[in-house]
Amino acid sequence: MKTIPYLKTSLAVCLLAVSGASSASVWAPNDGDVNFLSFSPSSFPLPSLSDTFGIFEDTAVIGAAEPVVAFTGVGAVSFVANGANYNIGTGTSSGTLLGSSNFQIGMLSDGVWSAAFGNLDLGSDANLLAFADSSEFNNLHFLYAFDISPSQATGDGPAAVPLPASVWMMTSALLGVLYAGRRKSTVYA
Repeated sequence: MKTIPYLKTSLAVCLLAVSGASSASVWAPNDGDVNFLSFSPSSFPLPSLSDTFGIFEDTAVIGAAEPVVAFTGVGAVSFVANGANYNIGTGTSSGTLLGSSNFQIGMLSDGVWSAAFGNLDLGSDANLLAFADSSEFNNLHFLYAFDISPSQATGDGPAAVPLPASVWMMTSALLGVLYAGRRKSTVYA
């Protein structure tokens, strides 16, 4: 019976964490450059210098497209306007974002690019993005991104839409109903 209080507490913590997280996937630079710092469980508290990340077009399907630029572990990406396009560079590679400065971030794992599955706004134009390995379960990688914010509108694609609050309210109500049903079956048994 000690499982039920643990389960309730775990579900409450998960709902609270998810409700505070953003579902943005398209980003915009706040100034002329964006700075990144990567951590993985195996490298913490030192930066991970082996994780490879890429900057993709805001309309790209990560996993099917190639990144505009890539960097490993720690990096700074500069954004310079070139008409409607933006030239971006990391010092070792460069490319062009077409139509706007908006972009997506992906991580390379086992030869496959994947998008972040969650992010958290840390305030002051800083965000923490979470990625998972494609082949290993429960192996998280974190990317701190500074001087970026979720894109409000894109010049060449739709804006990111956050999940509505009703999703979280319905989820908590459903969990409450399931818990109440479990409680009644325990009393009568």
